[in-house]
Amino acid sequence: MRAQRDGRWVAAVLTAIIVAAVGAPSAAAQPGSRDVSADIQANRNVTLSGDAVVRLTGGVTTYTGVITGEGTFTVGGTGTLVLVKDSDFTLPADRHRQRIVTVGGNHPVTTIEDPDPPAVIVQRGATLQYGDGSGGDGVIGHFTQAPEVSLNTLNHQIDGTLDLAVHERVNLGVLSGTGLVKQRRNTWPGIELPGTHPFSGTLYVGTGADYGSLHFLTAMPNVRKVVNQGSFIHNAPDGEEITDAADIYSQYYGNDINFHTWGTGVVRMSGVYSWSDNGSDTDPALSDPSRNFAGVPHRDNKRGVNIEGATVIWGDGTNNRFFLPGNENTVYINMHAERNGTRSVLTFDYNGPVTVDAPISGGRYHDTMADVGRGDVVIADTPGNAVTFTAPQNYDGNTTIGGGASLRLGDGSPQGDSSLLPTGEIIDNGELIVQNATQGVQLARISGPGSLTQAGPATTTLTGDLTYKGRTTVKAGTLAVTGGTLAASAGVDLPAAGTTLDLTQAGDQTVNNLAGVEGSTVTAGGTLTLHATTATTFSGTVGAPTVTTTGTETLTLTGTVEGAMDNTGTVDATGLTVHGAYTQRPGARLTATRMTVTGPVTLAGTFEPDPAHGPGVIIDNQGTAPVTGTFDGLPEGAAVGTLQLTYHGGDGNDVALTSKTDTPEPGAAPTRQAATVSASGPWWWLSAAGALVLLGGLMFVLRRRSRNQNRSRT
Repeated sequence: MRAQRDGRWVAAVLTAIIVAAVGAPSAAAQPGSRDVSADIQANRNVTLSGDAVVRLTGGVTTYTGVITGEGTFTVGGTGTLVLVKDSDFTLPADRHRQRIVTVGGNHPVTTIEDPDPPAVIVQRGATLQYGDGSGGDGVIGHFTQAPEVSLNTLNHQIDGTLDLAVHERVNLGVLSGTGLVKQRRNTWPGIELPGTHPFSGTLYVGTGADYGSLHFLTAMPNVRKVVNQGSFIHNAPDGEEITDAADIYSQYYGNDINFHTWGTGVVRMSGVYSWSDNGSDTDPALSDPSRNFAGVPHRDNKRGVNIEGATVIWGDGTNNRFFLPGNENTVYINMHAERNGTRSVLTFDYNGPVTVDAPISGGRYHDTMADVGRGDVVIADTPGNAVTFTAPQNYDGNTTIGGGASLRLGDGSPQGDSSLLPTGEIIDNGELIVQNATQGVQLARISGPGSLTQAGPATTTLTGDLTYKGRTTVKAGTLAVTGGTLAASAGVDLPAAGTTLDLTQAGDQTVNNLAGVEGSTVTAGGTLTLHATTATTFSGTVGAPTVTTTGTETLTLTGTVEGAMDNTGTVDATGLTVHGAYTQRPGARLTATRMTVTGPVTLAGTFEPDPAHGPGVIIDNQGTAPVTGTFDGLPEGAAVGTLQLTYHGGDGNDVALTSKTDTPEPGAAPTRQAATVSASGPWWWLSAAGALVLLGGLMFVLRRRSRNQNRSRT
């Protein structure tokens, strides 16, 4: 007796150690399980009075009986056991612990807490098949009703294979184990998966599976691979987030993933939905990632998603493995609106660059371009999130770029051009980059604190309603504005030769903090106001009927202005050529060592000379009209350091600094005589007075000489 007690004590301790080590019930049949193999082989009904096991010996065993009673049922050995009739039993009372919790009032949501241990166990090497695929359906289950869902209280542990060949909705309770749960193709309506499932094997969706619903939650955090050959339906109730981290593989044409949510519910996918051209049902694989983008016979690698008025997130911000790799030939992305008007939202949440090579549209299944997508796209504000669209997009909603994120339209290749429909707004909180190679793109309604960069050779045209506040950069090609204004943009930069900002069709324009290199061009059809709130330098060409400078900081212009220039701000014009009039207004400020003006020069405001500037021309006035006006406090001849300022220097019509000894600039033409100075100025009086003095002196000399000659004759 003592030996028996000791043996039982040792067995109990060993069992406890094993359970503690694996964290879940063992896949093996319970010790002392009754062997019901003979009953199964003989098609006798089995009444459980504890744990039972059937040990298969290969081949297919079709069981036409039913299992009832109280206990657990384990399938072991090798081979397949096929059930063609439903069986219903319960766990022993001392193993009941799970609770069914429903919350939500008018919108009830049910969860399963503290699940019971498995009641149906399929060991490794064995297969349990529900149904014979031809109408003989047999499922093991004991069901309890919750709002809008019937829950199987007999949880399943599958370390071998569970083959679902039934034409009815299947609920398997809470799944655990490491094996394969396979639903056959064309066996509607499908599988329901309420609960949090420890299962770490492979789920094969042959027809349909509900991963979450409006009334229950699903989580399968340990599942790494799903084979989808049907419709893998994801759903989230109001206020809940359903997460699926599995990699999903398709093997044949005709499968998809459908998304539904209610209220503020969200579905998040953080795996990859890919083609599988090798491997097995339990371990699908893809031989080469490029096969996701190349067509195969019968379009077997075509797969896609339908977002049915749902809120969906791809990625979890921890990697940049894009969810749906493929192009318009191999994948589709459809966004629809619900009948109640609820529109779809698709968010990309990655921490590195990803590329969307397919259009986001709104057709039905594979015919994605048959209609416009009804929804919005969001680039999440995850640092490093950089999304590139390489196909023309066909959704009608808004595009939001999160702070710290970027959206690129086009990848710079001739095959990778993209665009957005004009119906939606671009809310730019990060960076919008356009780099189309061949097809120009038109954009409108851009708002937010973010920036805009033109980075491709194809022209980008902004057609209006531009309120974004970030910088505007033209790195390549032409950025044209035909409507609206860039006045809200913090600055405009043209950092490469050959780049153009074309404002000729937009009327009067204001550009803040213009910067650019030699060889860049800004053109305008009306008055172009260059407003400087930070010190910037532009060395390119500005073409406009009138260029007006404003602002408190210095705008350095070392290029060419094709048109009149009106300075009401602060300008450093060293090296600048103005092909037109130059007007400096009261309160304006000019710094220059030398600038060239071909039209009239009108001066006011202040002049700040370079302390290192020696004698020489400051404003080379190549026009015929004299300089009008003077700088504040600097009349003709005013001292400027050791030099003096003249408005008649150089060829007589230039603003220049000369030495106080009036030494002409080396190589310059002599200063013009006073007669060449405008008669309308004070110099006319000085010239007339000098002439009278000279004439009087000459007459005095002549009279004196005549008197002396008369005296000599006498």
